[in-house]
Amino acid sequence: MFYLFILESIGTAELLLIGLVALIIFGPRKLPEFARMLGKARNEFKRTTDDFKQTWEREVNFESIEKETEIEVNALASENSIQRTELTKVNEIAAPEIKEVSQTDFQEAASAKDVSTTKSVENSPANKRDWL
Repeated sequence: MFYLFILESIGTAELLLIGLVALIIFGPRKLPEFARMLGKARNEFKRTTDDFKQTWEREVNFESIEKETEIEVNALASENSIQRTELTKVNEIAAPEIKEVSQTDFQEAASAKDVSTTKSVENSPANKRDWL
């Protein structure tokens, strides 16, 4: 931007004088190469400064996002600690109950289990005849 202020004070006559001096110093063959070199250097400098600006902005945004997430995590951690204490009270595991079973109840349950296993054995594919 600073070069814009310089160009405002330079008129057409001054630009022609600078061009003529450059032509005399560098010659007609080297002047286009010198102009290309200056253009490439200017573009590279512009790319470098743009890259630096983007990196700087990305880092600043990253730090602000990091602070915001840290605040949110702290808020969620405090909420979760309250919920955890409530959930542990609700989801407590009850102690197993021990029941006494009479001998007759046990034999009936065992015989019912034997009947269901024999039915499943009778219906198993190994007991069916192969008709093919």
